[in-house]
Amino acid sequence: MQAETLMGIVRDIQRQKTEKQTVELKLAERGCPTRLFDTLSSFSNQDEGGIIIFGVDESDDYRVKGVYDPQDLQKKVTEQCKQMEPAVRALFTVCEMDGKVVVSAEIPSADIAERPVFYKGVGRILCAGGRVG
Repeated sequence: MQAETLMGIVRDIQRQKTEKQTVELKLAERGCPTRLFDTLSSFSNQDEGGIIIFGVDESDDYRVKGVYDPQDLQKKVTEQCKQMEPAVRALFTVCEMDGKVVVSAEIPSADIAERPVFYKGVGRILCAGGRVG
């Protein structure tokens, strides 16, 4: 996605004060979230896929806080994506908002024949099913 599109999504969320069925916010101001597996699974298993936006604080009126290190964040998210079965291929966008860096990871929908996508650490039986809005 283009940086302008990412900024528009963030501004919409800030106005509406809510995440959406296909958008999940993660803070990542002090480090990469360590448990993205449920979100990766849920987005991969729904037809629309989804977008994880890092650097916006839902608990602080949806303010842009920025991420700790955009390069390292992308690396660590990619590492978690590789622990999924089948592996998830996130597409990253980096932009600056309010003087801070925001990063998005677009999670594509898995082909129906490859579902369910699950975290290898728990296996197919205990995998996340889908996302509830």
